[in-house]
Amino acid sequence: MNARQSQQTPTRHRTASDQVAPALLQAAQTVLDRDGQRGVTIRAVAREAAVAPMSVYNRFGSRDGLLVVLAGRAFAELAGSLVAPADLTPEQRFRQICCGYRTFALTHPERYALIFSIGSPVKLPESQEASDRGNEAFGYLVDAVEDLNPSHAISRGNRNATEAAQIVWNALHGAITIEHANIGRTDNPSDTYEHMITLLLRGLRDIDEPTD
Repeated sequence: MNARQSQQTPTRHRTASDQVAPALLQAAQTVLDRDGQRGVTIRAVAREAAVAPMSVYNRFGSRDGLLVVLAGRAFAELAGSLVAPADLTPEQRFRQICCGYRTFALTHPERYALIFSIGSPVKLPESQEASDRGNEAFGYLVDAVEDLNPSHAISRGNRNATEAAQIVWNALHGAITIEHANIGRTDNPSDTYEHMITLLLRGLRDIDEPTD
């Protein structure tokens, strides 16, 4: 090989150590989005990242550890989609949060399924951080519900606020599940979802003061 050929040979660079973890996580995210939770294996992620499987084990410990990290990331993204400007009215803020929930679920169906389907890694012992991110997302919904009721039947810290937010979440998740499965009975899921939000708003405003 002459000097000129040597200069034309591309140099192979190793990934810097501080970039390995983000690269592996991005590879895992790509596999999840493309192949779903079942497709997320140590070997699949290693193949996507073009590294040895041991590199994935060293970073995440196991497949469960990998799924827990992905779940935490998905919850953080969901929480981000539920942030609404403070200058909106309570009704506008609630509506935007509900719409943000649907947008995330439809844009990232495999991420949504990872955190809310049967077999979710969120219940694994090592999933405390993912659970914390889930609580953060739910907290945005609780805050929005608390701001809606002028009679203060739903007051800050009141058990009724959590109960009402859970009911709203049940409705949102049910609507998303039906839409994901394409088994709805109406022609326009978006319009139906907006109508559901209107009904939820009406119900939340009409909650009476709790009685002893």
